[in-house]
Amino acid sequence: MSEMSYMAPERLEDALAAKAEHGAHARVVAGATDLILRMRDGVLRPDLLIDLRRLALDAIELDGDALRLGAYATHGQLLADPLVAAHLPALRQACSEFAGPPIRNRGTLGGNLVNASPAADLVPPLLAYDACVILDSADGRRELPLAAFFTGPGQTVLRPDEILTEVRLPLPPAGTGAEFIKLGQRRSMAISVVSVAARLSLGAAGEVQVARIALGAVAPTVVRAAAAEEALQGHAPDAGRLRAAAGLAGGAATPISDPRASREYRARMVPVLVRRALEAAWSASREAAAHG
Repeated sequence: MSEMSYMAPERLEDALAAKAEHGAHARVVAGATDLILRMRDGVLRPDLLIDLRRLALDAIELDGDALRLGAYATHGQLLADPLVAAHLPALRQACSEFAGPPIRNRGTLGGNLVNASPAADLVPPLLAYDACVILDSADGRRELPLAAFFTGPGQTVLRPDEILTEVRLPLPPAGTGAEFIKLGQRRSMAISVVSVAARLSLGAAGEVQVARIALGAVAPTVVRAAAAEEALQGHAPDAGRLRAAAGLAGGAATPISDPRASREYRARMVPVLVRRALEAAWSASREAAAHG
């Protein structure tokens, strides 16, 4: 077995060149909270570790009408950042419920996405905010919707020569409210049994202009509840319409049973959590519209 090598380049170009040369035999080191465990258990045996710590990929900044989140930004940075608090409150909620402070201060946005867990906490709110991912390689850059990034549990469209460097989100319009709800076996430091992110953006007459509902831990990937979103689009919300949409959201779930919960329990909880998230998002969107 060959000896593992390590590099911490100061230029992204050098990291991309190494990834192009070694492909799947090179692993990117960000927070390494999951990578180290997989290496310890023998699941991964990379020839090269590429540490991104010197590449300044943790910036969180406005770029015109978009917000750019560096893939190396930690959950702790996202939780503390005023731009995230002002524009992406549901993402901030997800960060606050992720693990405990030591892991939040190590685990990164990019790592949470690249691991492609169906229960990943940050993915539902990012989908609700219409996030895109930026993938860089020595051959160039490509941008694609986050919804197109995942192909299955632990699987993405990331090529062996690519590095996820950034997440980009359009700034939500005025009159937007969003909510993230996570159900776990404990009140904190638990993997999601079911998670939901809901976002509503209201028009001048109080009608729903944009509806987004994302479900975690109930399908092979985090999924959008398209039928529920369509049922809200163009209508002024009320308690009955939100309840009906929550019922439709259950159709997007294809849960399994595992040590954390049964398939039946997950299926029953989806409409309950979606209704709660929609009600909270509706309340927040009305408040935002009143102050906007």
